[in-house]
Amino acid sequence: MSSQQSYNMSSQPADPPRAPASSNNTEPNIATSSAPAPAPTNPRLTALQTRKATLEQTLSDLKAERLHLATQAKLPSGLPLPTTTSSGEALPEDELLASALKSSSTVIKGHISLLHKYNEIKDIGQGLMGLIADKRDCRVVGVMEEFGVGEGD
Repeated sequence: MSSQQSYNMSSQPADPPRAPASSNNTEPNIATSSAPAPAPTNPRLTALQTRKATLEQTLSDLKAERLHLATQAKLPSGLPLPTTTSSGEALPEDELLASALKSSSTVIKGHISLLHKYNEIKDIGQGLMGLIADKRDCRVVGVMEEFGVGEGD
């Protein structure tokens, strides 16, 4: 055996033996037409199929959790999200998820708006304390302590 042949044998898995093709054979191949496909013997393929099954199960679990959380979601007023239509029928899953997402987006946008206002007010307050410190010729930390504002505030 040459060195090239030994390299090929060690680095690549061997192909399974194949039956010779016969043009005279008129009988149907029963093994391929009715029997289920044999289990893969390639370890990499087996590992990928196992990984795929694990990921599909994780996706299924996450979808179930998302639906559960959507049913537990509340409107900004604190009331639960409607889960039925005006005629009393249960909302389809996609509509329920869309309404939960819309409600949560509204709440998040409101919080972000409040944070922007807070930061603007804080900046103005710090600027005023800086002006007071300059006028008194002292440090800003002293003015902050006088007004009861901590360094982390």
